[in-house]
Amino acid sequence: MRLADILTASRILATPIVIWLIVADERLAAYYLFAAAAITDHLDGYFARRSKKIATYGDTFDGLADFFLIFGTLIILFIEGDLGFWVVVVTLIAVAFITPVVIMVSRQRGRFTLPHENMNIVAAAVYPAIMAYIIGWEYAWVLLLVVFLVGTPVAINNTISTIRAGR
Repeated sequence: MRLADILTASRILATPIVIWLIVADERLAAYYLFAAAAITDHLDGYFARRSKKIATYGDTFDGLADFFLIFGTLIILFIEGDLGFWVVVVTLIAVAFITPVVIMVSRQRGRFTLPHENMNIVAAAVYPAIMAYIIGWEYAWVLLLVVFLVGTPVAINNTISTIRAGR
């Protein structure tokens, strides 16, 4: 197992702990654990590229770890009353937009694939926005708006590139 895989797995394992800490109203601990998990998103890519070992599952594993951490935390923040309903709607629209692309690309490649190339800028904005909500910063919605404004064109461009590359 590569160091990159261990870092990615740690992000998945951190998710239920972050959720529990939020529910237990241990927001500062949740904030720091979420921050540490977010840092592993950068580090796993760095170590994967540095090792020069090709892992066909790497992108998908990383994408799933991101999905669990980000969406798991967003859902619990909504349940706890920290996020407005609009965030849930936008999140569901994003998932509905991404799901057909995942299915199509997976069929083209003959295996389950989560295409997420060129999404680092979105992740770089998503993580601080969620962290701001965890600690209850009153202007966290501004960061989330930036995520939406930056992330939407990047996601659309990524989707179009992925579809074109699959043809």
